[in-house]
Amino acid sequence: MRATELTLERMRQGKTQKDVARLAGIHKNAMNGIERRRLVATPEKRQAILGVIGGSEADFFEPSGLAK
Repeated sequence: MRATELTLERMRQGKTQKDVARLAGIHKNAMNGIERRRLVATPEKRQAILGVIGGSEADFFEPSGLAK
């Protein structure tokens, strides 16, 4: 399985899943599931993650909420 755009951007910024989860106010297991496309991110979680890493929903998420 290839890394998602969300994962690649997080790594480019030198952040861990735990870092992003903490700053976004979500559980680290949720962040892991979102990046691995096992969980659909709610609109609230998508906005919280984007508040940490930047960019737009279209950059990192499909309309369904799955990470790209």
